[in-house]
Amino acid sequence: MPVELLQNGSVWDAFIDESPYGLLFHKWDHLKILEGYTGYTLLPYAIYKGNEIICLFPIFLKRFHGLNAVFSPPPMQGVVPYMGFVMSREFGMLKQSRKELYLKIVADEIRNELREISPGYLSLNLVPNFLDIRQFIWDRYDTRIHYSYLLNLEPSIDDIWNGLNSKLRMKLRKIEKEGFSLREEEGITNFYAAVSERFADPAIDIPMIRRHYFEDLLRAYPGFVHVYCLYGSSGELAGAVATQEYKRFLYWVGSPKMDAAANEYLQWLLIRKAKSDGYREFENIGANNPNLNRFKTQFNPSLSTYVEVYRRDQRGKMAEWMYRNILNRGWLKRRVVPYLE
Repeated sequence: MPVELLQNGSVWDAFIDESPYGLLFHKWDHLKILEGYTGYTLLPYAIYKGNEIICLFPIFLKRFHGLNAVFSPPPMQGVVPYMGFVMSREFGMLKQSRKELYLKIVADEIRNELREISPGYLSLNLVPNFLDIRQFIWDRYDTRIHYSYLLNLEPSIDDIWNGLNSKLRMKLRKIEKEGFSLREEEGITNFYAAVSERFADPAIDIPMIRRHYFEDLLRAYPGFVHVYCLYGSSGELAGAVATQEYKRFLYWVGSPKMDAAANEYLQWLLIRKAKSDGYREFENIGANNPNLNRFKTQFNPSLSTYVEVYRRDQRGKMAEWMYRNILNRGWLKRRVVPYLE
């Protein structure tokens, strides 16, 4: 039984919980919710060595006008930056020779499965800092490097504060006196109203899908998915964010800059909360937009990388060209992608 489509959610989640590489994006209910809202078919592969699962590999399949396309994660509408495969808890403790053996087993089994699917386009965004992609390189995949920001929360809160940009510290001291308050919300009404403005721009790279998507995730993971809103002294909404708090504190989906200083204060309050809750890392997803990077680097994070491996045949290359040059135009995307309610 070298590979199978594993349909047991309890077994799947136990593996993800134990693995240091597993994220909330990999959890069973999250995958099934994504499947339901994106229209892609989930293929939840488990790869074995003997009777032991050594890797879980969720991929999503969709057929476009005769073209099979495979993604992990599904593109555009899930607000999921990366996914890819998850190696076992023991993998990090293996000697290098054993690690390479395990990765070869994974690559061989997935290659055989993909041969049956015969995708014209395939794209896998792997988890951050998992950099041994040689098996894919040897299989003639192309690669892209993407970036994100990670803040180390192991130093004292005073050391983290002193690491902030000096101008940012001045602004935070000032705004702290203005009576802002942070509240965790039970629902997503105010959050959705705030962030839908951000996603209403058709030119944005990652459009939002339906409100019910976030509501379903909040119901499925009440201990891990949270919504926070920042209110001014008069009760006005100044900022909103959804977080994922599972293994690391993920600053996941945020509102636009209603008030730049308020957004900075909101992030600082969440950094403090993540530190007090015992998280070792705070990730502000994405470091690929120069304008946003200027905001994010004020908090003195480190740069993290995640790798995309992809392959396209001639039909896949044509489909990608059409998307980037025709379908991705703002006026058309606004008509064909139903992402706001």
